Amino acid sequence: MLELSVNSKSPAAITAAFKKIKEMVSTGAVPKTETVHLVLEAGQYRELVRYNMSNPLVMESAPNVKKEDCLVLADNCESFHSGAENRSVCVFGPNCTSITLRGFSIINEHKKSIEEGSTLPDAGEAFFWNNTSGTLLAENMSFEGRQNTVNLKGFTCFKSCSITGDIDFIYGDVDTSLFEDCSIHVREDNRGDFNGYAVKSLALANRPGFLFSNCSFTCDKRKKSSVYLARTQGKGSVLMPKFWDSIAFIKCTVSENYNPELIWDDDMMLNIYPRGNAKTGIREYGTQVALKSGKTEEADTSRRNIKSYTMTEDDYYKLYASRFLMLENTPLARFAE
Repeated sequence: MLELSVNSKSPAAITAAFKKIKEMVSTGAVPKTETVHLVLEAGQYRELVRYNMSNPLVMESAPNVKKEDCLVLADNCESFHSGAENRSVCVFGPNCTSITLRGFSIINEHKKSIEEGSTLPDAGEAFFWNNTSGTLLAENMSFEGRQNTVNLKGFTCFKSCSITGDIDFIYGDVDTSLFEDCSIHVREDNRGDFNGYAVKSLALANRPGFLFSNCSFTCDKRKKSSVYLARTQGKGSVLMPKFWDSIAFIKCTVSENYNPELIWDDDMMLNIYPRGNAKTGIREYGTQVALKSGKTEEADTSRRNIKSYTMTEDDYYKLYASRFLMLENTPLARFAE
């Protein structure tokens, strides 16, 4: 294993380390299959991070460094650099095979400037997993942004992470993306009192999509507008290879400030596809509501969007009762051990 350590006092320290790795691989000093272990000392790394090599990478904060004390951050958005691969703070490309991230924060500091709605110029990811064949494991990480905080493809697993944004901030055309014991927070919109949406699924057809297990969903309360767990883009259909609204909420705790319909579809002007069932679509099991009193109670699902599905106990035990069941037919199965 190639061991490297970087310090935030050096300019573009992470980028310089990746450049060094690439040079070592290109000269044959390091095999393309050798794992790289990159340790981040405490501090602020103000740079745009890009990694697109086949060498497996373990990137983590130094021992005893808290994630809030080790920050990778920048102010970036579509109007600054066009395309998701350019407007993101941290990007992992299609050549990556195995990436593990632990114990630090990735932050896009951009504040939206367009007066209304979810607009392309203000899109700015903190993190973009632009990969359909490799695997990502993120543990004890923090991802913070506003619009489009985390953009995902393929196969990813998030454990004990915190993710913050205001509109569509967990999204992408995933096959399987598991969020386990994560804290997800819809923050106040910096422009004013606008609706908030945590998840926008563009999942691949007939695939599990986004799986949230034992996660907590909190939000900053709006004055007049609403906060939803998810919303549809309205493009899914039996003929589409992606854009499926596949999201599972499994034993999650949701703030009472979220809209009880769960899913926004512009008053049924947009199509939600497919209708929720045990394997795809919008589905939930064992949802708890967090009350202002600090207590929790079983969610009343009678006001859910008509296209959503409340899973049975049999559904849960057959498909979602363990990490192994959720990941067994995917490249993420090795994380289920």
